[in-house]
Amino acid sequence: MVRRHDRGFFGGLIVFPGGGVDDVDRSPLASSLVIGDHDDQDHRSAALRELAEETGILAVAHGMESAPDLRGQPLFEDLRKNGVRLSGDSLVMVSRWVTPEIAPRRFDTRFYLLATSSSPTVRLDSAELVHHYWITPDAAIDKHENDDWPMILPTLAHLRWLSRRSSVDDAIDSARGADGRTLIKPVMAEDGALIPVHLPESSLEGPL
Repeated sequence: MVRRHDRGFFGGLIVFPGGGVDDVDRSPLASSLVIGDHDDQDHRSAALRELAEETGILAVAHGMESAPDLRGQPLFEDLRKNGVRLSGDSLVMVSRWVTPEIAPRRFDTRFYLLATSSSPTVRLDSAELVHHYWITPDAAIDKHENDDWPMILPTLAHLRWLSRRSSVDDAIDSARGADGRTLIKPVMAEDGALIPVHLPESSLEGPL
C-alpha cells in the first residue's frame, strides 16, 4: 500500500497503487506491449503502467522487474526498445466500483490482484507518494481502526475481503470465480443527515 501526498483530492490517504486510464493505454503501442486479450485491456494497461510509475515495479511474464524512471508514452517506448512486455494476463479483477450519481465527482474503478513470490524493490514516485508498505490486510485494517491510517470505503472494503481469504492463492481463486461480474454501485440514502452506503451482495462469497 502507499500513502499519498497531503495535497489533492485523495490527499493523505492510504491507498493501493493506481490511477486513471490515459490515451497511451488505448494506443496501438500499449496493445503491442500488454500481454492479453481482455474486455478491460485498457484498464489493465493503466494498472500496470501506474504500478510502474508509482512504485518502480514492472509486472512482466516471468515475474517482477525494476521499471525505468519514466512515465506515460516514454515508458512504453522504452519498454518496446528493450523488448519488454507487460503481463496483462497476470492481473485478476476483483471488482468494479462506480460511484453514485449524486456524488460531486464520479469514478468508474477496477480493482485487480497481482501475485508475487517476493517483495520487489520499490522506487516511489515522490511527486505523488510519500511512503509505501508491505502489510497484511488485518494489520492495515487495525491501523485504520486505530485512526492511524485514513482510508476511503473501497480500499477498506477490499482489505476486509482480503482478510477473509486464507492465502494469496485463495484470494486469486476467489476473484477468478467472480469472472469480473462483481459490479459495486453504492446507493446513498437521502435522509438529510447521515448518508449510509449500502453494498450489494457480491459474487465473491458474500458482501465486501
